[in-house]
Amino acid sequence: MRGGRADRPGRRAGRETAGHAGDSGRAGKPGRAAESGHAGDPAQGPAAARQTTAARKARAAAQQAAAARRAHAARQARAARETWRSRRPGWVRRTWARHPRLALAARAAMATGLAWLAAQAVPGPTADYPYYAPLGAVIATTSTLVGSVRESLQAVASIALGAAVAFGIGALVPGPGAPSVAVVVALGVLLAGWRRLGAMGSWVPTAALFTLVIGGHDPRGFIGAYTGLTLLGALIGVGVNFVFPPLPLAPAQLAAERVRRLLVDQLRDLAEGLDRDEPPDAAEWVRRRRDLAPPLRSMHDAVADADAARRWNRRSRRYDVAFRRMDRMAAALQRAALVVEDLTGTVAETERADLEEVALGPRLRPPAARALHTLAEVFAHVEGSADHTEDVTAAHDALDTFAAEVARNAAPGHFVAASVVVALRRTLAAATDPPGAGPAG
Repeated sequence: MRGGRADRPGRRAGRETAGHAGDSGRAGKPGRAAESGHAGDPAQGPAAARQTTAARKARAAAQQAAAARRAHAARQARAARETWRSRRPGWVRRTWARHPRLALAARAAMATGLAWLAAQAVPGPTADYPYYAPLGAVIATTSTLVGSVRESLQAVASIALGAAVAFGIGALVPGPGAPSVAVVVALGVLLAGWRRLGAMGSWVPTAALFTLVIGGHDPRGFIGAYTGLTLLGALIGVGVNFVFPPLPLAPAQLAAERVRRLLVDQLRDLAEGLDRDEPPDAAEWVRRRRDLAPPLRSMHDAVADADAARRWNRRSRRYDVAFRRMDRMAAALQRAALVVEDLTGTVAETERADLEEVALGPRLRPPAARALHTLAEVFAHVEGSADHTEDVTAAHDALDTFAAEVARNAAPGHFVAASVVVALRRTLAAATDPPGAGPAG
């Protein structure tokens, strides 16, 4: 027992010695690991670099994907806002202004409803023909107040004249028949050509035929009802137009905008056709030409209608600045369109791939194309004013460069090239200084 207990200190010392040895072994392991790591650096460097590059690319791809998701969400939000804005009252007002047929229909509906109610209140045999009052209201409902008054008077005069023709023929030939109908219509058609009756002259033969056939049993009563109720309805229609006067400014502005965009496209097509090593052939020039005549006619008619609607219109003073700007822009586009049409024809006829001698050639085509591009930028914001914006200054510089190149060129097409320069200068002048344009206001 004693011996065993005496041995315990020795065993404890042995365990401590073994523990110290283990500690030294464990302490030595990191050193070996470090040594082995240092020994492997030259071999593992490229692999680590590749791993770092891959991780960097992965992070960049993730960032790009996140940016794409954010951009998509932003586009969706913008689309939602635009959809919401399109349903706001401002959009309704713009649609109403750009489509005057909607306002015309509303005024016609109001005028015919009031005319029908008024005809119901008329006593006597006239009440048997209440539908003539809405007819007069429809005739009087036009796109201008002046036109409403003029056409109402012409229509009532035409109806009264046709009724008088039928009354006279009916007194000579009792009862409607083939001879009397033929004579009444023939006289009505002849009288319909009277210039003072205008477009409403077509009512003369119609009124004559109605009076002869429908009012034969009581021609005086029918003529009074027909003429009187039509006049009543026309007065109501004129009154509605006076209270709610039409002013078709937006359609004229849209028509001018269509012409402007077409001119810009034509100038850019010309520039793209010249900005190449070889000029286009005849077929390609045909494809690049724009037909300016129909939109020009539409613009002319729309501007004329808008100007006519200003007469006697109490709303016109509020839009004086807009009308002056529109007139100025329309004048600029009208002049420029004529010059651009001639310029397009000249270039298409003298600068083709199938010609042995061309007007511009490879030396003059690039400056001509640059001048056309700058002109297109001017017309993209044209208002017909003489303000020298950056686009106008750039166009002047490009034209001066082109003119200098033409002056140095002694090619056979020198005179045609000079005419192109003149046409380009006239086009720029049309855009910036139309004749008779008033102040911007």
